[in-house]
Amino acid sequence: MSYFSNLRILITGAGSGIGALMAEQLAQQGAEVIVTARRKAAAEAVASSIRDAGGRAAAMVLDVSKLGTFTAFRERLHKAHGPVDILINNAGVVFGGEFEKVDLKEHLNTFQINATGLMALTHTFFNDLTQSRQGHLVNIASASSYVGLPYGSTYAASKWAVLGFSESLRLELKERGLEHVAVTTVCPSYIDTGMFDGVRAPLLSPILSPEKVVRSVLRGIREREPLVQEPMIVKHIDLMKGALPTPVWDFLAKTTGMSTSMKKWKGKH
Repeated sequence: MSYFSNLRILITGAGSGIGALMAEQLAQQGAEVIVTARRKAAAEAVASSIRDAGGRAAAMVLDVSKLGTFTAFRERLHKAHGPVDILINNAGVVFGGEFEKVDLKEHLNTFQINATGLMALTHTFFNDLTQSRQGHLVNIASASSYVGLPYGSTYAASKWAVLGFSESLRLELKERGLEHVAVTTVCPSYIDTGMFDGVRAPLLSPILSPEKVVRSVLRGIREREPLVQEPMIVKHIDLMKGALPTPVWDFLAKTTGMSTSMKKWKGKH
């Protein structure tokens, strides 16, 4: 029997990309998957494909930027399916470009979806997770949770917030004796999903395949790992940045392409 057998898993932003792939993989391993997306057609296409393959999946509309809809969404989910065991906060957006030339609405929308919405949805489903014997919160952050990202400043800021929130909540759960609820933060470098078309991968950090990231995420959930970092170099960024003087780190970031990787971003929103 799979670790995920008979678990109900809610995934945001699952109409495409790694969200859709996670839904498919989890359903193959016995989970009941709640596929959510802003567009009903996108969510239903993924859920229908899962059902056609013999898995269990339902499609629901959820716009993570609309915080006021979360309570009613949870009530509908509970009425139709019941409480969830695992919440995967995967929905995210990115806007690249010189800071002042990116519309302020896009900056604020980035933070609303990537950070504020993630925290609010976690708050909404917190009791579901604590009441499950295998409660698990999975937050998709980024390698940019550790470094500055020129031409993607708000994206990086939102992912720094996700990492800080996740680590704080993980420790709080431990302090409160709720250690049966795991928290896993996923920090990958650029993923080949179209969101980052145009970026130039930094040295030692190739653009990742969605399949590789999803394999790592599912392993991280099974093993209840607090952090999933891909590729290997991401595991060492925090140490290097802390050990090196700022001018040396800045030089290293520039010469390896970390600080210029988003300069020609043109990916889909």
